[in-house]
Amino acid sequence: MTERRKSKSQENYVTLKIPKALADEIDRILESGTLGYRSRAELIIDVTRRRIEELSSNNSRGHNNSKQSKKE
Repeated sequence: MTERRKSKSQENYVTLKIPKALADEIDRILESGTLGYRSRAELIIDVTRRRIEELSSNNSRGHNNSKQSKKE
């Protein structure tokens, strides 16, 4: 079996699975057009980047960022 070569741009990405219900919510946001996102990928990249920045910022101030504390 021959391995399929990835293009240079494909080497910089990974595929993730998300629950269907979450994908449906994302699609509703995209369809509304209110936030300006053009694709699932664009929305997920932006939201993930912002959340990581938030966690990094909170972590540098000594806050507890466990999942449990976010549920409260």
